[in-house]
Amino acid sequence: VGEGQVRFNIRYYLFALMFVIFDVETAFLYPWAVAYKQLGLFALVEMCIFVALLIIGLLYAWKKKVLQWTSI
Repeated sequence: VGEGQVRFNIRYYLFALMFVIFDVETAFLYPWAVAYKQLGLFALVEMCIFVALLIIGLLYAWKKKVLQWTSI
């Protein structure tokens, strides 16, 4: 009796997707931090570009209010 599907707010999915993206970021940062001395300056520049792109994505999501959990 009743509906077979429960409707969730789309903000829940966007919030979960942002969490997964930044969780994967830490999976990429950890091996780089462990092997930093062997990688050299080129790897540092690449990692700075990677982190900068993620920060740009975070700022974009913040501007679009994706991280706002409730709609006030």
